[in-house]
Amino acid sequence: MRLKYTPTFNLLLLFALLSIAEACFAQTQKAQTHKKKTKNITGIWRGYFVQKEKYYDPFKGKFVQDKYKYEVQINNLPTNNLEGVTYSYLNTTFYGKTSLQGIFTTSTKNVIIKEKKMLELRLSEGGDACLMTCYLSYIKEGDKEYLKGEYSSENMKNKSACGDGTVYLEKVPTSDFAKEDFLLKKEKVASAKKTIPKKPYSKAVPSTSLAKNNTTKLTYKPGAEDALVKKENSKTLQLKKDTAVVVKAETDNQQVSSANKIELKKNTILPKVLTERKTNFIKTFYVCEGDVTIELYDNGTIDNDTVSVYHNGKPIILHQRLSTTPIITKIKVTAQDPIHEIIMVADNLGEIPPNTSLMKVTSGKKNYQAVITSDLQRNAKVIFEYNPSEENNNKKR
Repeated sequence: MRLKYTPTFNLLLLFALLSIAEACFAQTQKAQTHKKKTKNITGIWRGYFVQKEKYYDPFKGKFVQDKYKYEVQINNLPTNNLEGVTYSYLNTTFYGKTSLQGIFTTSTKNVIIKEKKMLELRLSEGGDACLMTCYLSYIKEGDKEYLKGEYSSENMKNKSACGDGTVYLEKVPTSDFAKEDFLLKKEKVASAKKTIPKKPYSKAVPSTSLAKNNTTKLTYKPGAEDALVKKENSKTLQLKKDTAVVVKAETDNQQVSSANKIELKKNTILPKVLTERKTNFIKTFYVCEGDVTIELYDNGTIDNDTVSVYHNGKPIILHQRLSTTPIITKIKVTAQDPIHEIIMVADNLGEIPPNTSLMKVTSGKKNYQAVITSDLQRNAKVIFEYNPSEENNNKKR
């Protein structure tokens, strides 16, 4: 028996084929859309991890679990492999920085982070450091992004098990430590995109038409020419006026204090932390000509204070963590460039406010020091002045 096709059957068959084609197209579009929305987890993730194993604390009189602070800086490569660093810290008894490798499976939103090598370590006597492997899930809730899951660990020396526990991380914009190069490059690219000015639309006029017709379309309203010229002149006049003020101040008043001289010479474009916060003057160091070495330590308990330092309005240290290991920078003081301003800016308050540091200064064979205190409302300023005849007269003004 042979099947006989009728017009009605042909029509139904056509509709069926169209439905199948539409469904396939929709599935393809959905897959492409999902691919476009694949999440990149490059950034700073901060939180904690908690060991499952409890131990008895005789001081508290009960069993407790150690809760470590944990920060992870991740670079999500195009292949969805991960690289970066991790920071683990617990009071002043333990601090560790490691390199990491990992993978982000976008289809399941699973993240594996494996600590590969210890880069920095501070450990109390009698302990061993362990490297962790984290098995996490990527979660997005509104504007918040999280990595949650569990970890296992092994002893660096003998590869024995160190225990396991839970991990909680949230994506944050700032770091308690120095940012890795891949984060700084990303911020630089993003900043460049934001600052590229949009050119106003103006119709291009061929040179031949200018010769034939002097009337061209203006990019501003007729009659505004004078205002544009005056605006430009006002900027030039203001610049000349500012320059004249500096010259007059330095010529007519030789007794101006070094702090005031710095204020006159400052660049007018300064970061907000210098313009919006108050700045307390701490001390003037009188130094000999040559290189001056500045060392910064956390003063007292290591409580994760981080600072930025500006030299005459320009950053020389950004978001560095204070510890027992000094942050070192150098400036050059000469008779031709005798006044230098150093401003300490608190990036955070640490675990024990305010942000305090010990500054040690070496100039030639002379050594000086000062305790610097700053917070989120007040910076701290010290002045270095070339004046060898008074270098032993270092005192607060």
